[in-house]
Amino acid sequence: MLTQLYYELMEDNSGYAFIGGEPEYFRSLVELHQIGNEFYPDGYDLHLVTSDNWQQLYDMGVFDNDCDC
Repeated sequence: MLTQLYYELMEDNSGYAFIGGEPEYFRSLVELHQIGNEFYPDGYDLHLVTSDNWQQLYDMGVFDNDCDC
């Protein structure tokens, strides 16, 4: 089963990937895929976070921190 990788994209194609609930900045879509491969070597599915789906994803716990602090 592939891991779900959620990300926000800005107009310049930079943005933030949400890894374990923490935002990870990327400068380009190529860098986003590098981050995905680094954190999820077994594969991942990309999901764009928008203003239309943010609340639903938030309610699903997508942005919850995985830290056991």
